[in-house]
Amino acid sequence: MRCEAMMRVDPDGYFGGGEGRERAGVALSVSPFFGLSHSDMRAALAREARYVVHDMGGVTAVRMTMPAARVTRLPWDSGEAGADDIQLAVLIDGAAMVTMGEEAARLGVGDWIVLDQRRASTWAVNTHSTFFGLQIPRRRFGRIRLPSMLASRGTQPAEAQAGEMSGIYGVMSNFLRTVEAQLAHIAGEAVALLADATVGLLAAVLEEERSRSRVPPDSLAMLRLRASQFVSAHAADAELGVEGVAHALNCSTRYLYKAFAGESISPERLIWNARLERSCQALLDPKNLHRPVGTIAFENGFNSDAHFARTFKASYGMPPGRFRSMAAALARPSETAAD
Repeated sequence: MRCEAMMRVDPDGYFGGGEGRERAGVALSVSPFFGLSHSDMRAALAREARYVVHDMGGVTAVRMTMPAARVTRLPWDSGEAGADDIQLAVLIDGAAMVTMGEEAARLGVGDWIVLDQRRASTWAVNTHSTFFGLQIPRRRFGRIRLPSMLASRGTQPAEAQAGEMSGIYGVMSNFLRTVEAQLAHIAGEAVALLADATVGLLAAVLEEERSRSRVPPDSLAMLRLRASQFVSAHAADAELGVEGVAHALNCSTRYLYKAFAGESISPERLIWNARLERSCQALLDPKNLHRPVGTIAFENGFNSDAHFARTFKASYGMPPGRFRSMAAALARPSETAAD
């Protein structure tokens, strides 16, 4: 799913378009990249900022072009959509300084930054610039400890600061820029797998940071993440079970269960949840509107119509057929408006 819109940085200093809010008597606006924010820019004339939003199956991708400005993104309120997201952004063009509390990072082309959406940050954009950012739900990382702020240049060895990024940090930069350039040409399940790859790559970056800081690796958290990504990619295989996941990850089933001990989900539940999510996405796809529900279930790893219907209703509150009909009915008004 892709949408495109325009925001304005106006002469009164407020950034955004669409929905407006107030906090402590200050006018604020909402954007998919900065969330709830305001700008102290005092321009003689209004200037435009544009953004394109892609849905990557639970991860939101935003490409944003904006003029020189200083924008403060306020902490996202608890319970608000995106409040518990991690932002991973790369600078495609231009220059910016990002500050969070006493931390600061100067971004040039190709530099990336990780920010906790629960904390305020300020972006000082010195020239017309383009960013590409991903809003990733914190839950996708399990119990892996996430930083409030992490910038690519700050993570590099001193000798690499002045040159090209090296190792996993350079991989991250190249990966994000490639995703930005190619995302519009990728569709279907590949988009969700690309989101999984982003989570895995960021986890690798964080593990590298931990090793530099001589912090013992959280091997169980990494195993949970790897298991989640493997299951997401292979859940359509009706033969996939806990033993198959453990074999693919080169560990024992006992160790895999240990990794999930104390978690709200078991390895078995992880597999069935992945199959349910795949089935749900298939039911929402207009091209499947008239296909048998049972066929969709079998294509996504279920081997019993009754089991699928029972499991789906327990998770979504209604039978799968009714769920698809309601989703199709809700989609029609927007399709008519778009025409």
